[in-house]
Amino acid sequence: MCGRYTLRRAALVGSLFDAASLPGFEEFTERPRFNLAPSLELPVIRLNKTGGRAVGLVRWGLIPHWNKGKAKAQPINARAETLATSGMFKQAFARRRCLVPADGFYEWRRVDAKTKQPMFAHFPDDRLFGFAGVWERWRESKEAECLDTFAIITTTPNKLMAEIHDRMPVILRPEDYQRWLDPETPLQDVEKMLKPYADGELEAVPVNRAVNSPRNDTPDCIEPLTSQ
Repeated sequence: MCGRYTLRRAALVGSLFDAASLPGFEEFTERPRFNLAPSLELPVIRLNKTGGRAVGLVRWGLIPHWNKGKAKAQPINARAETLATSGMFKQAFARRRCLVPADGFYEWRRVDAKTKQPMFAHFPDDRLFGFAGVWERWRESKEAECLDTFAIITTTPNKLMAEIHDRMPVILRPEDYQRWLDPETPLQDVEKMLKPYADGELEAVPVNRAVNSPRNDTPDCIEPLTSQ
């Protein structure tokens, strides 16, 4: 799964993803973020009505548009293998795909029956990248305001992540961004993008357990351990 990630240079998202800023995004860029967690309003890139890219804040934890009343299930991840058939995700997968900008993510490696060690996965040069995501627009009642929510898509792990966990987030390559976002892209082509990231490009290091608490959002979260 993918339950925490980092975005330390959000101010670069607009230029690197060729996306215009929507209201609220500029405030998010004011400080680096080291421990982004579910239920937060986070930057997501979508196509606007004219086909251009726009980055705005969307809540992490998907609520499908057809949900009636208060949502009990708000999944933060969607499995790549069942996106096209899942009642929860299939309409969003077909029509409402998004990019979730990040520069690293956390996964927990089991040490023993009682202990899990947080691991920080990122590119050695700490470049920004885009998770594959899906989004929905929901409102609790006709009188209520619309709420946009998203989920990050996960797939089977590459060799690096297989040593840590049995899932990893889908990381898209820049040349695939536009085809991923475009609702006109045939689904069989979209599904080909839902694969583990190539071996040998990411690295993962054990880090400070400060990241275990979503209340901690400081550089301590990515501080490598000097001993394990």
